[in-house]
Amino acid sequence: MDTALSLLISVILILVLIRLRVTICLAILAGAVVLGILSSGIKSLKILALSAVSVPTIKILLLVISAFTLGYSMEYFGMFEELQKAAEELVHKFSVALLPLLVGLLPMPGGALVSAVMIKRLVEKYSLTAEESTFINYWFRHVWVTIWPLYPSIIIATGVVEVSPVKIVESCYVIGATAFVVAIVYAIKLGLKGSFSFSVKAIAKMISSFYPILLVAISVLILKVDMLYTLILAIAIVFIQGRITKKVRLEDVVKILKKTLDPKIVVLIFAVMGYKALIEYTHSARTFLIHLERFGIPVFVAAFAVSFLIGFATGIELSYSSVALPLLTAFTGVGKSLIASRLMLVIAGGFCGVMLSPMHLCLALTCEYFHADLSKVYRLLIPAVVILAIVALLFYLASFK
Repeated sequence: MDTALSLLISVILILVLIRLRVTICLAILAGAVVLGILSSGIKSLKILALSAVSVPTIKILLLVISAFTLGYSMEYFGMFEELQKAAEELVHKFSVALLPLLVGLLPMPGGALVSAVMIKRLVEKYSLTAEESTFINYWFRHVWVTIWPLYPSIIIATGVVEVSPVKIVESCYVIGATAFVVAIVYAIKLGLKGSFSFSVKAIAKMISSFYPILLVAISVLILKVDMLYTLILAIAIVFIQGRITKKVRLEDVVKILKKTLDPKIVVLIFAVMGYKALIEYTHSARTFLIHLERFGIPVFVAAFAVSFLIGFATGIELSYSSVALPLLTAFTGVGKSLIASRLMLVIAGGFCGVMLSPMHLCLALTCEYFHADLSKVYRLLIPAVVILAIVALLFYLASFK
């Protein structure tokens, strides 16, 4: 069978399975098996097996598990509670936006609910509507998704396009910068300008409750230290501090690891890396893009649209790096041949799709928590996403002038 057709069938199968509430890890694994069988026969199973035990796959697995462990450990040891108190003391009203922004640096499934709980009392105090509260919490929580190297979507993207997390950040900074500017404009429009009260005690409390993230940022982005080593160091420091202040017991460690060691995440990483290996082996992605060009569709439009639709259909950040990006590596390039503006465009499309998806867990949870009307939330959300999409497309086009 034509490899492009095999690829298309596998993508459709993945989306259908996700719509049928099959977990994304099993959906992608099924898609990988179907792609392999249709294009390469039984030999594809050997490719999947070799991919599962490869060094890049194991390293990505360790990175994702370490990132989740750090986030859950900080929550478990009460560091978020201290952060909430310090933020309100320092920036008052703007703490409604600052807290989701800071918590957003920690990748946690459904993490928007964590920040929603933190700002519940504040939004009531400062008289924000349910829809405004939902938007602020949701948008500020996700400003970092495309540029913060702890997010599994970025970690998986590093494996797919075979570059460092720093290279992903350098490629996608325009998305993060635009999302941040949009966030600030909305915060000002909604009256969250606030004021700053200088307090050495509050600043010290904020640093002491958030230093593990600062350690990761400085080590990975500035000192260029391998992220896995930095995460392990940060986790060790958090546990040592927890041991000193709270006398951590073995059952505490077990509780954190139960949240962290999610079998679905493990299967997802194996599935994604196997899917990528089969796409490379069959050259199906390149053939697929050639077919699109024959229909007269500009490749960059198709790349953005495919990533957007996959993101919107699934509502999961991992989807555009797990499904769309392997499909589009012939467009973005990999390793030393990576074209930064093309990678940015693909990730921007997926991010826009996910942010608008009613199936996005963070959007659904936040709406439910604040009892917001989703249609009214969309009145705030759609213009923000449209601005982001326009900037990404213009930046891409300008990069070739």
